[in-house]
Amino acid sequence: MNKKYLIPAILGTAFQLVCSQSILAQEIAFLSDIHLQDVYADLHSDDFKGVYNPKTGKWATIRTMKSQLNSTRLFNENYFAFISALEDLKKRGIQIVVLPGDFSDDGQPMNVLALKKILDQYATESGMRFFLTTGNHDPVKPFGGIAGKKDFLGTDGSEQAVAGSDDFFTNTQAPISDQVNYWGYPEITQALGKFGFFPSEKDLFWAHPFQDLDVANYSFQKALDSAALQKRVYEVGDSGQFLPDASYVVEPIEGIWLLALDGNVYTYSETEWKGSSVGFNQAAFHKKHQLDWIKKVAKEAERRGKTLISFSHYPLVEFHDGASEEMKILFGAKKSQLERVPSSVTSKSYANAGIKIHFAGHMHINDTGIYKDQSTTHNTMYNIQVPSLAAFPPAYKKLKTTSSSTLEIETISLAEVDHMNEFFDLYRMEHRWLLEKQDPGIWDSSVLASKDYLEYTRNHLLELTKSRFIPSDWPENLAMLLQNLTHAELKDWSKMDEVEGKLFLSEKIRKLKAKTTRSISSRTIIDDFYLLKNGDELGKKLIPEDRLSFYEELIPIVAKKTFRQEKNLNTELIQFFGIFEKLFHSLPSDHFSIDLKNNTIKKIED
Repeated sequence: MNKKYLIPAILGTAFQLVCSQSILAQEIAFLSDIHLQDVYADLHSDDFKGVYNPKTGKWATIRTMKSQLNSTRLFNENYFAFISALEDLKKRGIQIVVLPGDFSDDGQPMNVLALKKILDQYATESGMRFFLTTGNHDPVKPFGGIAGKKDFLGTDGSEQAVAGSDDFFTNTQAPISDQVNYWGYPEITQALGKFGFFPSEKDLFWAHPFQDLDVANYSFQKALDSAALQKRVYEVGDSGQFLPDASYVVEPIEGIWLLALDGNVYTYSETEWKGSSVGFNQAAFHKKHQLDWIKKVAKEAERRGKTLISFSHYPLVEFHDGASEEMKILFGAKKSQLERVPSSVTSKSYANAGIKIHFAGHMHINDTGIYKDQSTTHNTMYNIQVPSLAAFPPAYKKLKTTSSSTLEIETISLAEVDHMNEFFDLYRMEHRWLLEKQDPGIWDSSVLASKDYLEYTRNHLLELTKSRFIPSDWPENLAMLLQNLTHAELKDWSKMDEVEGKLFLSEKIRKLKAKTTRSISSRTIIDDFYLLKNGDELGKKLIPEDRLSFYEELIPIVAKKTFRQEKNLNTELIQFFGIFEKLFHSLPSDHFSIDLKNNTIKKIED
């Protein structure tokens, strides 16, 4: 080699080594669906400042346990879970933290400002950098609005309504507080602007969908000048109305491009905007400009050797291990939040746009999904469902880039959370009030015996399954069978032909309905179903060995059973176990590696 080319070649090799080493050392955490509510907020109200907590000497602005146990998320203890997660990140030395939406509980000033205070503290003390994208709870409406909640815990244990105006609730007198109103895009992005929504001098690159993707001539000042929210709007159809799109791409560290996708969709009805929780099935239609931009970003990232990591509040791939269509048949297309499942057409659009790996929240579940385009392009996209810190399983994801195309993903569970029981005495007061009033919404107080946060969220899921999921989502007779059939009876049924099976199950239901009282086991197959559906590998670890062995034995036998396409109990039970099998034998979701170059996924044994 000519000597005049030798030094540049050596320098080029050295530069590539430095880049690969910087990528090798990088870790990114994903904390989703925090649903932060300020549990000690100043409501700016003379009529209600919360309920006094003798344990802390503070006025707690918390929601009732009754409301928590009827919601797919916690409202109160998740505040402490978020702090515990950040403390864990601090110990691990992780400094890049992504929050894929629903970082607040409905985007109220009290909650957004509480989040800002916490993020500012960890940014200052620990050097963490936070990158946020919006969820359907932040903002609920694009330009905010008057709001209120009926389920704050009152001073005597009853529910206390709080509203943003005196006419918000009909026939209900409520203290007035502007802190419970909805903030919209302008207020939320202004308050949290330095957490990704606007460029920072620390970024190597930052851009949004409504500007040229000019990496070579990037400057912070140019990016800042173009980042005003009013310059980042799109027309809703041909209505002449415009909405913000808070999407952005950022290079916080050398070699890594974080692609934040604002998947929120709003429609205008009569006099107000209404949000949707469906996600990219609608965004792909209403935000076509976003797909065009993604293609440009993905192409530029590949050309420059950047690892592109997409994140949004909403998933891009089916997240029930391929069982969603069977679930729609058994439960109904509008049950079990199945409307939120991305269609294969939606997945194909985003995979073909160039997204290879995507982190999502919204569903409050732990899961790994894969979409492979079997047509001419053979594009593969991995969807990583980040669990919620406000539900079972409480956990976050840690991504380690071991090379430009090889990623290691680990799920970090939050079993222990400091201050988890800080409000338990207040809940006991609520429980006594409900008993005295003989309220039909009385909840099982055993949840207050939870020894740690993992058990607490597990008990929350158990109560939610009993009080909400089974009554609203399940065929009544099927639920009754699964809650009462013994393992021996299920084994007997699995060996019956279709006619025998129908007769056996019909007789079992007749006897169950004839009983004046029925006792249901505290742990049933339906509970194990939700452990798998919500927790995947994390949930499977909590199923006792004897039950796992039973499922391993039963599932292959049921898989061989045939049935006619008619609605009966025998058919429903076979369909259920077909769904159960897919959830039981899922892709790795706890600790695993993904090779984006060779499109392979591998479980890592701890």
